[in-house]
Amino acid sequence: MAMRVGELARRTGVGESTLRAWERRFGILDPVRSPSGQRLYTEADVERVSAVCRLVAEGLTLSAAVSRVSSVGNGALSAGESDTFLLHQVMEAADQAIWVSHNGRTRFANRKMAELMGSSVDELITRPVLDFVDPQQLDTVKEQQALLRAGQHLQYEIPMRRSDGSSFVAEVRSTPLRDGAGSYQGAVAVVADVTARNEADREARFRNALLDSIGEAVLAALPDGTIVYGNPAVQRLLGWSTTEIMGENGPELLSTPDGSTDGTRIHSELLQKRRHSGDVTLTRRDGTQVMARVTGSPVLDAHGELVGLIGVLSDSTEANRQEHRSRTLELQAETVALLGARALQCKPEELDSVLTETVEVTRRVLQGDYAGWLQFTDDGSELVSRAASPHYDGAVSLPSGSRSFTGYTALAGKVVVLEDVRRERRFDVDASAGRLGILSAIAAPVFGPSGVLGILLASSTKLGTFDSSAVDFMQSMANIAGVLLRPTR
Repeated sequence: MAMRVGELARRTGVGESTLRAWERRFGILDPVRSPSGQRLYTEADVERVSAVCRLVAEGLTLSAAVSRVSSVGNGALSAGESDTFLLHQVMEAADQAIWVSHNGRTRFANRKMAELMGSSVDELITRPVLDFVDPQQLDTVKEQQALLRAGQHLQYEIPMRRSDGSSFVAEVRSTPLRDGAGSYQGAVAVVADVTARNEADREARFRNALLDSIGEAVLAALPDGTIVYGNPAVQRLLGWSTTEIMGENGPELLSTPDGSTDGTRIHSELLQKRRHSGDVTLTRRDGTQVMARVTGSPVLDAHGELVGLIGVLSDSTEANRQEHRSRTLELQAETVALLGARALQCKPEELDSVLTETVEVTRRVLQGDYAGWLQFTDDGSELVSRAASPHYDGAVSLPSGSRSFTGYTALAGKVVVLEDVRRERRFDVDASAGRLGILSAIAAPVFGPSGVLGILLASSTKLGTFDSSAVDFMQSMANIAGVLLRPTR
């Protein structure tokens, strides 16, 4: 029974335009003409088109299916053909792009490979493999082919060109194919576009290089605090290498020497998507301490979800030292000005009170444990305590001359600082210093018209309490005592 193309399309499920294209391209249909010139098709045409559709569904390319139907007919597949077609279906179902070649020609390519190359499977089969390779890479490809023939398994990256002329970087994992006799039959390659991955890797390396070059310590962590990145400055600041801190808990790493919860508190603020900035005292790997300015920021994705934490740490020890020094100098200057004005206005009956106040202020401002004013006896043989802070009852006298710290200061005529009393060799250290646990001290001469009237002294149970800023302050306070003791009194 003859039928028109519309009926053939209805019965086979293939569109009319597609049927006409198959007719022109493959010659699989050979309709007869009606007296009016219309194409008429037969049941045999229905069977041929249906057979082609079935074979394509089983994994053959359109051209392979048409070729088989034209040469073999519409019969069922043989056992060997079934296995082959099953393998084709497996290859088509694979997520990877698969390319089988031999002697520079494509023997098989799945649809994933055709999509990757921006072409059809038929185009891949009809064009030489080297058509898709960057011309500058031809020598490299030929070397790879020689290695495959020698039996090597290869993995490499190479620029490739699509049918539209665009290019991409392909990662190729290639394996040689051999028949039962061991003869080389080509190679099967799994191909992937790694252009985006390589670009991301380059950007990551660039970002890491930037972070590595930053002078401040930079730490990156997951939301739970697990450290995933640290730049070289971390080791310079804290002593731990980048490999040692990987996988460690950030809040614990930022724990303070006294065991306080600064690290946990900072972590909690970041988890609430708030920035943090402040100074904390940290313990280095060797046990020493460092004052650090910690600036933490939450890392959010495009949806505002927390995906990480960034911390920047800088050594603020010197900055804090300078700030403390500035505040100390300001306090010292204010103290000298106020107490100096009072000394100039001091009445005779206020002398002992103001002198005691001078001693107490000296101890407090210098953060010492003890302070005192010692005055020479009339014969100059001893220095006798006249005021002390904290106050104590009883007389204290020290020998003059170079035998004692105070006597040595009087002879020197300038401020003398002892950073470590235990190492002093210039004079004898008074036994009371040992009983009181004094480790550092400072003394200044109090001048009168006829010379040194006495000594203003401060001491501490800590080493190195008195720095260079204390020298000028100490002499200024000693000069105030000199004003109080001027002869006109």
